Amino acid sequence: MKKVLLGIIREDGCLLVDSKKFLLTRLTRDEAKRIGPMSLPVEKRMVGRLLLVSGDLFKKTLYQTEILEEVSSLSGALIKALLRKGIISQDDILDNLARSQHVEPQGAMRLCALVIGHKKMSPGAVNEATGLSEFDFNDHLSIMIEKRVKRVLVQRVYRRTLAELPDDINSLDPDFVVSLHCNAFDTKASGTEVLYYHRSKVGEKLAQILIERLVAQLHLPNRGIKPKTAEDRGGYLLCYTKAPVVLAEPFFIDNDRDLEIAQSDLDGLATAYATAIHEVAGLV
Repeated sequence: MKKVLLGIIREDGCLLVDSKKFLLTRLTRDEAKRIGPMSLPVEKRMVGRLLLVSGDLFKKTLYQTEILEEVSSLSGALIKALLRKGIISQDDILDNLARSQHVEPQGAMRLCALVIGHKKMSPGAVNEATGLSEFDFNDHLSIMIEKRVKRVLVQRVYRRTLAELPDDINSLDPDFVVSLHCNAFDTKASGTEVLYYHRSKVGEKLAQILIERLVAQLHLPNRGIKPKTAEDRGGYLLCYTKAPVVLAEPFFIDNDRDLEIAQSDLDGLATAYATAIHEVAGLV
């Protein structure tokens, strides 16, 4: 059952409610048990703000946190007083928020450019045992992701050449970009990582959201989010695309075990990407 909390958001992803501190996380309880707690990324401008949030409260952690509204100090004081006196309940707050929310017209929806890494004639890394290429894996996956995204517009983008790719994306004027790749090294390396442009604070936040979802789905080693310059591998797209970009490397395709794990639940992997895209759209 959802619980509503009203408090001050801190830089460490905790909510200060009167004198009590609660950790906010997007993860479910089961996901947090498997991969450890991951606090909610907090934008600098949000630190110290009064927020109304809901989620699954257990002990001092609010799992599956959803930010319902940023509240003014006066409104927050009124809500607290009404709750304390029993004039309204937490369920009343949730019901009223649900009724007040409306679906944005299509023109106001965020646009995600979903880039399929590499291309048919230059397919990227290949798994030797199966012959499956990085391009073919992500081409199929991108269609599955697009079908699962409901509240964000998705435009799949195919590479003509790497040099032309940033301009092709910029011409779409997306709000953010997710580039689909697979890692490769020595057939033994394993894990999940997400790249972002080293000067992009927004890109860093988006990368953190995406890696949380991918690690929770695949349960592979968390190699972290990695800042890249224009000269680094993958950095060209990150640098020269105007919108914030994240480049996903969810597993090593040349590692048979990594590939087996990814293919064992493609629906889950596509859903993890779609969930991250919905969350990212709320930040850009």
